[in-house]
Parts: sequence; C-alpha cells; structure tokens
Amino acid sequence: MLELETRRKKVFDQMKDNSIAIFFSGVSKISSEDETLPFTPNKNFFYLTNIKQEHSALLLIKGIGERKVYLFIDPYSELKEKWTGKRLTVDNALALSDIKNIYTTDNFETMLSLALANDNNQYGNIDCIYLDLTSPEQKLKDDFFMKDLYMKLKVDYLDKEIVDVYPIMRDLRMVKSNYEIDCLMKAIERTNNGISYLLGKLEPGMKEYEIADAFEMYGRAHDRATLAFSTIVASGKNATCLHYPTQNDMVKEDDLILFDLGYNYEEYSADISRTFPVNGKFSGIQKIIYEAVLNCNKAVIAYAKPGLTIKDLQQYASDFLKKECVRLKLMDESEDIRNYYYHNVSHHLGLDTHDISDREKPLEKGNVITVEPGLYFAKYNTGVRIEDDILITLDGAVVLSKNIVKEIYEIESLMARRG
Repeated sequence: MLELETRRKKVFDQMKDNSIAIFFSGVSKISSEDETLPFTPNKNFFYLTNIKQEHSALLLIKGIGERKVYLFIDPYSELKEKWTGKRLTVDNALALSDIKNIYTTDNFETMLSLALANDNNQYGNIDCIYLDLTSPEQKLKDDFFMKDLYMKLKVDYLDKEIVDVYPIMRDLRMVKSNYEIDCLMKAIERTNNGISYLLGKLEPGMKEYEIADAFEMYGRAHDRATLAFSTIVASGKNATCLHYPTQNDMVKEDDLILFDLGYNYEEYSADISRTFPVNGKFSGIQKIIYEAVLNCNKAVIAYAKPGLTIKDLQQYASDFLKKECVRLKLMDESEDIRNYYYHNVSHHLGLDTHDISDREKPLEKGNVITVEPGLYFAKYNTGVRIEDDILITLDGAVVLSKNIVKEIYEIESLMARRG
C-alpha cells in the first residue's frame, strides 16, 4: 500500500497548487454488434489505484494546505452481477487501493462540480484541471469520450486552465520502483518457464500457430498467466517479417524459429525474443548470423548506462551490426545496414509492453528497457532476433532475463536433452 501512496504523492508533488487531476479506468471497447473486447484498464489509472474495474474514476485535489484523494466505483447492481459476475464493494476497493474516500460513480459529477466551484471554501479556488489529453479517444462511458469531457470542462469553466497530465505520468512511470522491478522479474521468470516448455514440445511438422497456442495455454495452466502481447512464432523466411501475423506455416527440420513473446505479472509485461534451431543445431550460415546478433546484444547491454538515450543505443547497435556483417561478409561496406536491420534496438518496458516514455530523455537509474538487435536475410531464409530486458543502474545495466538461454552452446545442449 505504501507503493500506491508514494505514487499518488509524486503526482501531487508535480501538480500546481489549487488544481485537480482526473483519471478514468475506461470502459470495454465494442468488438461487434453485441460483443465487447476484454476490458483492460487505463494504465495511468491502474498505476495510481490498483483497480481494474471499468466505469471507475479517480479524483486528486490539491487545495490550500491539503491533498484529497477520491475513488469512484459502480454502485451495487444485483442484475449486473447476474450477468457479468461480482463487482467491487467499497471494502474490496479500499483493500486494493488504500483510498479511504470511496463513493459510487453517480456521485462523481456532483463532487467534481463542488471541487471546481469558485465559492468552494474547502479547497479554495481551483484554477487548473489535469486530464490525460494524449488519450482523447479514451471511452469514459457510453458515447462519451475524454475529448468530450475536455470540451465540456473548457466551456463550463472558462476561467480554469486545462493541462495534459501525460508528461507527469510518463516521467513517473519511466522510473521503476523495487516493487515494479520485482513484478517484471516474475513476469520474465514465467516467460522463461513457458519458453522451456515450448522447446520440449518443438519438432518439425508442427504449425507455427500450434506453438503460439501452446505458449498461451501453458500460461493459463500455470498461475493463470496472461499474454503481455500476441505471441510471434516465425520459422524460416517468415522470421524476416518483424510482426509476422499469419503463423500458418509448417516448421521445417532445418529452420530457425524466432519467438517474440511474454507473460504478464500484476499487469507488468515481459518482452523476450529468442531464436532457436528446430533440429537443435545451428547450421553454418545460421550460426554466423546468430553470433553477429548475439555479439551485438551483449555489446549494447555493456554500453547501456545513465546519460545515454534510446537513440544513442540505436546508433551504437546499427554501427556494430554493420561492422559485424561486413566482417563476416554478410554485406558489402557500401550497403545500408537498414536492409537487414530495420527496427529499433530498445523501448521502455512496464505496465505496457512498449511502455509510456520519452525516447529523447537520457536513461536514468530505475529505467527498464529492452535490448533487441536483429538481422534478417530473406536470401538465407533466416531472421534472428535476441531480446533481453534490462534494468539501468548507476553502474550500467543488469540483465533481468539472464536466465533465459541465448548462448549457442547452451541452446544446443538444452535441445539435445529433449525427449
């Protein structure tokens, strides 16, 4: 609970005096005429409340000499529970959020109006409203979106400044607490277990989608682990497509197979890529390409430290891969490395797989990022990507995914023990 209190305190510290901040969990998106997609809470709302239920709202008020936190959840509905299951009670919400001032959502507009009233003696004159303006299409209730709330407040309160809260949330979420790092490590550990399971099942003749399905089902069977993102399983030439979507091809004996996958833990995402030989042995050209990517992966990890930017890491990776490819005669000096390496080497990781971040901001202690160089040669039917999740510390980088095999001898030894 101290974790959530600390997060909310940091938001308050960044807010202007005499201001309020409003966050919403959102509602389910429409999938078809009579179906909705599985609900995922707005991550900024979840970050401050630990609440995953739709139709919920959070109100932070920074008044004269005091700070107030209010949580709003749906009122009890016997009919709704008959259709969609148990809903949060006040006691449930208190236990999850450690917010003592909890009201039902039918009180939200009244509370907001009172807080914004110019004759409000409790909080003084609130003259600044924080909204998440980078998510204007966030649905707050039926046919009412964040952009609609923005326009309503702008018209109704001409004397008040409306400010985007996104930069505050971005800067806070980029620096992970010990609790968040622990959650990420648990997500990575689960992912490692899932990869080990796949290697035990992997054999020529399987369809790529069978392998992706096996990873998802393994997670469900073990701690109900959910996917951090849609699993990518790409064999042979398919691995040269970064977000290969179809996964209908049969895995062949001499293929390399690329996995890009991860599970969640308490909403925190692992993001791991590994490339393995289906038959358990890297062939000559496969080994050459793989070693070039592995060398780059390890070099970028050694290079990463506070003060550098993601852009710096990308330039370093691109330069390194070009030198490796020229040295190994995989390309000519005159060629552009982007012909064979056409994505970024890193992104921030957290509640979102591609987590909220400022890519121009120098890295600092507490950042968790990926390191994922790759090489993709269609003419060799080979794509290789090796992705680790690392923590930036004052002394450099700590590899959170160090237990997931990536050395050639480790992979071949592990796969030789199958069956």
